[in-house]
Amino acid sequence: MKKIDAIKAVARNLSDLIIDSTPASITGSSAYFDVLIQPLNEQLRGKHSYIYDGAGAGQARTVGSFNASENMVGFPQSFTTLPSTNSNFLFFHKFLKDDYDNALERVEGIARLEFLEEKVATLQLAGTQYEYAVPSGYEYISTLRLVPSSNSDYDTDDEVSRFHELPPRFWRIEANPLGSYVIAFDGRKIAMDTVNEEWVRVMGQAKPSSLGTDNATIPENLKEFLIIGASMLLSSQMISEGKEWQSKFYAFRDLYRDIKDSVFTPKRGKKVG
Repeated sequence: MKKIDAIKAVARNLSDLIIDSTPASITGSSAYFDVLIQPLNEQLRGKHSYIYDGAGAGQARTVGSFNASENMVGFPQSFTTLPSTNSNFLFFHKFLKDDYDNALERVEGIARLEFLEEKVATLQLAGTQYEYAVPSGYEYISTLRLVPSSNSDYDTDDEVSRFHELPPRFWRIEANPLGSYVIAFDGRKIAMDTVNEEWVRVMGQAKPSSLGTDNATIPENLKEFLIIGASMLLSSQMISEGKEWQSKFYAFRDLYRDIKDSVFTPKRGKKVG
């Protein structure tokens, strides 16, 4: 799931999404829609729009006027890049696109304290080198696995066939003077020239990638946690508006508590840092 899809899911949870559509036609200051059916001329004044795909993507505008008979939305602030009929618009009742970004990022911050995803990288060993920079992003490294360099036949590669997974006593994680970390092999346990030019699969865990852009991918295991958590945070801001928002907040809070434990990941391997 992409971040923008999570935003739409949260907006639907809160009954805040008015429309997700492309315009039938557009000018510099107005857009005409086939499906934006609202009965009153002033019904969409002050509502919030955001273009998430196509020409002009990334621009947010507040609706200045609305002609119900023509489904025409007027924007008092001109667009930096003119949208077109391939531009995907979202319209929201209450919240800005920035509000959705902020809510998802706050819940993501909570998840990053507890959630780790599987990570795999490769490095090539050298017969004269006993220290190797830890590939970026790792929080824990659990396994160093020798793999064949040219094919998947483990039996035909003598070193790979004999070692396969390097025992944890062969290696450790150490800090270097520059503040980064290295995988250090113990020369008393393994002679590096016996695995010269062999490839190692580094297997471990990493924090999820930051949800910086609309197209950032949300890990599958975090999808519901982020959507429910963001729905809870945004509905909490509207509690003073009445019982409807209070009910939404308590419902999402209970769901959030139920699934929070699902983002906890047992740590495996040797800590980096």
